[in-house]
Amino acid sequence: MRLLLTHHRVVTAAAAMAVALGGFAIAGAVGDPGPPGIPFLAYGQVQVGGANVSPEVQKVIVFVNGVECGSAMTKVATAGDGTPAEEVGKTVYVVDVLADGGGGYGSKAGCGKAGDLVTFYFPGTHRVATQHPAWESGAHRENLDLGVSLSNRLVVAEAAAKAAN
Repeated sequence: MRLLLTHHRVVTAAAAMAVALGGFAIAGAVGDPGPPGIPFLAYGQVQVGGANVSPEVQKVIVFVNGVECGSAMTKVATAGDGTPAEEVGKTVYVVDVLADGGGGYGSKAGCGKAGDLVTFYFPGTHRVATQHPAWESGAHRENLDLGVSLSNRLVVAEAAAKAAN
């Protein structure tokens, strides 16, 4: 299956890139932040201690400033559709992290602005990625390593604390 993700007015004739990742084709501008409302399209591998996550197919939820700003499902990359050989058999993800805005295309109030840190949470493993990249509009590769497993109580308490602020 090939899922083509493009963002309105992001791809330009001078600066376009296409990256195939486990059957996902991602198009975005390089060095062009685009108009307001263009999300941060994060993609890459997801690992725990150098190995695939378990379960390999699970949800990823992204937060910016304590606000849920996107979600997607991981998958195992397969050969074909331009998938790089080093990706085949690896757990991969691609997710739009919405921009701060009024809820139009690619935006949601309280979500990402340039420089805001992004948190990737994997509820299937109760783990948060150790990487917290800065929000930046356009497509960017972010390989993720997952930290220690959090207890449900800790995750719920942390989410409740963020919601109160």
